[in-house]
Amino acid sequence: MKKTIIAFIVLAFIVTAAQAQSLVDNTYYRKSLQLEAAARVAFDEGEYDEAADLAAQAQENARLSDEYVAMILSMRTARKAIDSAQARYDWATGVRAQIRFPEDYAGATASLAAARAAFTAERYDDATTHAYTVDAYLAAVTDEQALPAYFVVRELEKNTDCLWRIAGLPFIYNDPLKWPLLYQANKKALPNPANPDLILPGMTLSIPPLANELRDGVWIDGEKYPTFGIAE
Repeated sequence: MKKTIIAFIVLAFIVTAAQAQSLVDNTYYRKSLQLEAAARVAFDEGEYDEAADLAAQAQENARLSDEYVAMILSMRTARKAIDSAQARYDWATGVRAQIRFPEDYAGATASLAAARAAFTAERYDDATTHAYTVDAYLAAVTDEQALPAYFVVRELEKNTDCLWRIAGLPFIYNDPLKWPLLYQANKKALPNPANPDLILPGMTLSIPPLANELRDGVWIDGEKYPTFGIAE
């Protein structure tokens, strides 16, 4: 009866070891196959204790093989996720997300650094999670043509530039009622800070973003700009 029980256990070990194997070829997998074969030989020769020991070793190597394969797959997933996150981050930097979306960009920066640190520490699942978080932070970042960040007051024969007319320009705010924004942003630079109507030709006015829009550079006469508030 004892031999029958031992034989049953040995066979169970062997079957479990065989089922646990990955098809990925690695040292643990090959060792498991060698131990499994040796266990079968010992079993056929009636060396049941030895067969049980060999089968247990085969099972342990099968487990190590599975862990190794899982680790490799996790590492590859993390590396791919980090590469994707880096590409998205580089693109966001190219469209000046650090200026237009400073909080999201800062979060993405921290998450990308955390992903690389986790990868170095071989915490691949954490690395993947942090890398995916980069994409989440940058999901709202869009690629759009820049509106001017500065406007040079013109000298015109009629309809002289004033904050009201400047605010109404399509590439500024497309709404003259927004002139107080220009006044507050440039108040200290005016000839008389208490008088918003007094602006002089040649002055450069700062155009603060109103709706997180991309603004860059000085307005160029004749340059084609999108209309503020209207998607292209």
